[in-house]
Amino acid sequence: MANELVTSVLSLGLSIAFILVIVAFVAKDANLEDIHLMNTKALKTMCKPTDYKEACYYALAEVAKNTSATKKDYIFASVNSTIVELQKTVGKSASIRKSLGGRVDANAKHTCDDLINCEKLLGHAIEDLQHVFKVGHKTKTTTLPKHVDQILVWLTAARAYQTTCVDEIKDEKVRKDMKKKLEKANKHTFNSQKIIYNVKKILKDFGVELSDDSKPSAGHRRLLDEGELIALEGFPSWVSVSDRRLLGGESDDDDKSKKHEPEPKLTGQEYFKTLEPEPLDKTVKPNAVVAKDGSGQFKTIKDAVASYPLNHQGRFILYIKAGVYDEGQIIVNRNQNNVYMYGDGCDKTIITGQLNQGIAHIVTSKTATFVAEGERFMAKNIRFQNTIGTQGYQAVAFRSQSPHTVMVDCSFEGYQDTLYYHAHDQFYKNCVVSGTVDIIFGSGRAFFQDTKIFFRKPEKDQENTMAADGRMKYEEAAGIVFQNCKIMESPESKPVKGQMKSYLGRPWKKKSKVVVMKSEIGDVIQPEGWTKWDSEEGEHNHDYCMFREYENKGPGSNTDKRVDWSGFEVIEDEEDAAKFSADKFIDAGSWLPKAGVPVNLKV
Repeated sequence: MANELVTSVLSLGLSIAFILVIVAFVAKDANLEDIHLMNTKALKTMCKPTDYKEACYYALAEVAKNTSATKKDYIFASVNSTIVELQKTVGKSASIRKSLGGRVDANAKHTCDDLINCEKLLGHAIEDLQHVFKVGHKTKTTTLPKHVDQILVWLTAARAYQTTCVDEIKDEKVRKDMKKKLEKANKHTFNSQKIIYNVKKILKDFGVELSDDSKPSAGHRRLLDEGELIALEGFPSWVSVSDRRLLGGESDDDDKSKKHEPEPKLTGQEYFKTLEPEPLDKTVKPNAVVAKDGSGQFKTIKDAVASYPLNHQGRFILYIKAGVYDEGQIIVNRNQNNVYMYGDGCDKTIITGQLNQGIAHIVTSKTATFVAEGERFMAKNIRFQNTIGTQGYQAVAFRSQSPHTVMVDCSFEGYQDTLYYHAHDQFYKNCVVSGTVDIIFGSGRAFFQDTKIFFRKPEKDQENTMAADGRMKYEEAAGIVFQNCKIMESPESKPVKGQMKSYLGRPWKKKSKVVVMKSEIGDVIQPEGWTKWDSEEGEHNHDYCMFREYENKGPGSNTDKRVDWSGFEVIEDEEDAAKFSADKFIDAGSWLPKAGVPVNLKV
């Protein structure tokens, strides 16, 4: 037994020595053929869950150049590589625009506009990823598993911006070119999601002692014999601290001083760029009043939003008096955080527009009458609408990428693509949404509670769909839940209800997630309930999606004739349904009560 142990130790020692030579070699040259030789614990552990191994190896090779790299450097390596590749792609997009500069035809102009929009979206992704990278590195390694959901929300948002960038380029040749240029960034993004999703297991495999681990203490480790120590940590005692760190087997230096500090209580706001404001009182004093008749400080919403003070702290409250405000696209930008707008009611305070894709040839994200980008945007008692009609095709009334969007007692009226939950967690309470095709769509996480959804009459060749979710990977923090909602035809479409087909949703992307629970479903819904995505790229999405129904009522709720897809299920018990409660799905209990919003946190 002793001889076997000696042989094992010597063999492992030679292997580690060989690995360290290879790591040093790769750190110098970082060629792919050399990277394949890096059979280190860091590579094996970190890249095991990823889909794109070569991209993962490239990212880690950059980290390996730094001999004092910590586990967090390895964990966030793919995030950093995404940032680098996105920056390159922005530059390439600018080069394509420059090459079109001499042309004056309409197609060249539209393409340049699309590329500018693409660069803006990629800029959002870069900024958010840089922030995640910065905050993540300040986080104690042992607490990272508790941050998984928050980080995934931001990583999913970055992916959404990358996807939108390409999807909204109309010129086929340029779109294919940009899609190819984004391939590396997309692979790093998806790898980042996989690594963060599996970070608890990764850290355990690295030998990191987490709060729920039962691994022996440092003092007890000295009492272990060499064989037990190798089995426990993967290294004999004589492997130096720096070499262990390189191989992924020693705690980060920056965490050692924090080892005995109590773990801070999570607030759900760790990755926000601004402090969470105080809860709203029942009576609020606005920072500014908007009135078309001149009785407020501003006559337009745009001017009121533009008055947002530089580096403002706390909420910025706007009271929008009764009136119809048609101002083109209104944007609450990424630097205008914690904006709260309230009106005199959905029948009185109306924000309207007619921007559209079908007639005006504007990309979908830019058709929105109103756009919320800054953190924690809130609105109450306001109607957002796009009145172009069915001939405008994609024509958004409201688009939000605001982290922790809250909409209460609001109305959203349009036809195709009425409400766009573009990114991040969003909550809609006691609202009304009406439209035709993909009425509610996006790549964030949206929760609709006590809300009415009305189907309007579509074009002759169209079918109505309530939801189209854009979740692309299992790990992504995306999807949409409808709880205690009413789903029916609009009053004006009742006479033609028999002429239109309406469905609960269709799978926009491969891992699309839509849940309808404890809602009232009218007979406007077809017996099969759901329909497929009608494109070559998405023809098999229904096999991989997650469409669920639970304890619904009404004539359209009978599931006996529902689609026979591997991606559809009827939830049978409350324990499974509880996974989609507001508290579990968007962690609503940590932020909605603080915003002064009534919410049912349970099923």
